[in-house]
Amino acid sequence: MSFQRFFALCLLILFGMGAIHPLQVVKADEVQSAPAQQVSAYELILAMNTLRVAYGFPALIEDPIVNAVAQNTAAIMAANNMSWHIGDVRGRIASAGYGGGGTVWATENFAVSSGGMGIDEIMAVWADAEHMRPAVTAAYCNVGAGAAQTSDGRIYYILQAAYVSGQECGSSSPSIGGTPQVGTIPNPVSQLILPVKIATADAEGKVFHEVQAGQSFWSIAIAYQITIHDIEVWNNLSRDTPLKAGQRLFIPGKDTAGYATPTPIGMIVPAAPDADGRIVHEVQAYQALITISDAYHVPMDRILALNGLQADWPLQIGQKLLISPGNITPSPTLSSIQKLTPEADGRYYHTVQSGETLFWISGLYDVSLTNLMAWNGLDTSSVIRPGQKLLLLVTPPPTATAIETPTLPPTPVTPSAIPSLTPPPPTQTPLVTETETPRGFSLILILGVIVLVIGGLLWWRFARKS
Repeated sequence: MSFQRFFALCLLILFGMGAIHPLQVVKADEVQSAPAQQVSAYELILAMNTLRVAYGFPALIEDPIVNAVAQNTAAIMAANNMSWHIGDVRGRIASAGYGGGGTVWATENFAVSSGGMGIDEIMAVWADAEHMRPAVTAAYCNVGAGAAQTSDGRIYYILQAAYVSGQECGSSSPSIGGTPQVGTIPNPVSQLILPVKIATADAEGKVFHEVQAGQSFWSIAIAYQITIHDIEVWNNLSRDTPLKAGQRLFIPGKDTAGYATPTPIGMIVPAAPDADGRIVHEVQAYQALITISDAYHVPMDRILALNGLQADWPLQIGQKLLISPGNITPSPTLSSIQKLTPEADGRYYHTVQSGETLFWISGLYDVSLTNLMAWNGLDTSSVIRPGQKLLLLVTPPPTATAIETPTLPPTPVTPSAIPSLTPPPPTQTPLVTETETPRGFSLILILGVIVLVIGGLLWWRFARKS
């Protein structure tokens, strides 16, 4: 790993831990600025100000520091494929210098586009109460936005609104380095835009909206929770043609034939269990751990434990979460280790299945997570994939196998007419009797006889000479 990559990684880790708040550094080869044909930061600000004015509030003033923090946030989220906010937006903006040391309050919206997402779709995503804060909260004064592209072409859009307690609205920050900010447009939208009053359905159940002076495609689309494209298609119009006061617009709804209401962004569609009852959820944009937990009715602590996660770790788009390991009935006699079969090299391996984590596998075989990672050269940042084999340096305990004693056919016994009164002689081990000479003693006796004979002959020979 190069020093630059290591340095950037350290900054990201410190940022996620809340240890530092200044603007972070992201490598240029990892994140690119949004291409020209995509929605620009300027359009995000203009769209939100259009809504804000429609609700009767003055337009937010673009601020260079908020702009810089928003752009940096988009870059960090794109670099890490995050599906939820980094957190502490007010702290990050204040640490960057906004507010001059005063008490800063801020809110943040983000959207992720996989391609073809226009400004109307982004604003429709932000049409709920949480994301409408910049438009409907009078206290907010300043705004900033940013966009960044991932290596696979997805675009992260960020919009931040902020204000300083006790200070009147105005430009809170000077331009960074004295350079004017591109797209800085104080009060960029007409103050004549009016809030949209929702029309009621007619006798046939159809809704027609009568355009009032100052109303725009933006405000009408957001008010009815549809897109500008929907208004164009169902009314044979183009957004390039200004609306006129008194003009009637048909508003399609869920009961309109041929109109498919899309699943709201962020809504969880629970995954179906597989044949073994195993449930794996793939994280989508705008999904957080708490919403996933609520959708599956599974406690967050349970999801964290099954996946070896911590509560403050951000989820990533496309990340797979094990929600339920399935209807696994443990064998009464065999443990997971006992079920292993050694491979050709004599070692034991576990083949990773979809949704499994290192934490879950270590629990399956009752081994420590540290040992499992050490055996396979992994660490806490490692990613395992389905089909990958993990080495298990374990010795399976002997399997308790019941030994069946073969049943032999009984030996037929002919009963005696008169039982014998003489008990059979006891079976005894034969003893060495006195008539049986031990082999060692016989050898000594023979040698003794030979010595006596030789001695006798010698004595007789010397006796004759004398």
